[in-house]
Amino acid sequence: MNTPGLRKIVLLHGHPDPDRGRFGYALADAYEHGARAAGHEVHRVDVADLDLGFLRTKHAWDTEMPAPEILSLRERVAESDHLAIVFPLWLGTMPAYFKAFWEQLLRTGAPQNGKATAPSILRGKSARIVVTMGMPAPFFRWYFGGYGVKSFERGILKIMGAAPIRTTLLGSVEGRSEAGYQRWMQEMSELGRRCT
Repeated sequence: MNTPGLRKIVLLHGHPDPDRGRFGYALADAYEHGARAAGHEVHRVDVADLDLGFLRTKHAWDTEMPAPEILSLRERVAESDHLAIVFPLWLGTMPAYFKAFWEQLLRTGAPQNGKATAPSILRGKSARIVVTMGMPAPFFRWYFGGYGVKSFERGILKIMGAAPIRTTLLGSVEGRSEAGYQRWMQEMSELGRRCT
């Protein structure tokens, strides 16, 4: 049983580039360090480290078993209290490789006991989505309506039972001052500490 106030967190970093110099890795590091310093349990997944296949057919969706590491991660997610999700905005939404990860994590998979059932592993979990982008965040919200992020929030997380879901949009990342980057790191560390 968890200590009161301490939670099990699954931290999913969705940049497909394994280069640890990418800004998203630093954000994920800051969140993780803040959470661990507060005593929360953190299981981190950098999607770039996974060897994922792309699903191409309904037959594969319904009948093929996911890789063992995906099945293991399903158990981690099912046992968690909170999801922290970090990814860059590419062409208005998450990178295709990160979307492929979600398809593998949440698909039905091979039938068990004669029937296929979709996992409900997100029910009852809170979530924090952190998205980086080159454009100003208010422009993404106003002009684009934040649709790529909203579709993930509503069409994947919310519909599968995650709540509450909070979103942090970090825009103009390439033009940010060093002081601005440090403020973001402090913000991520605090979000991790509070597990929000």
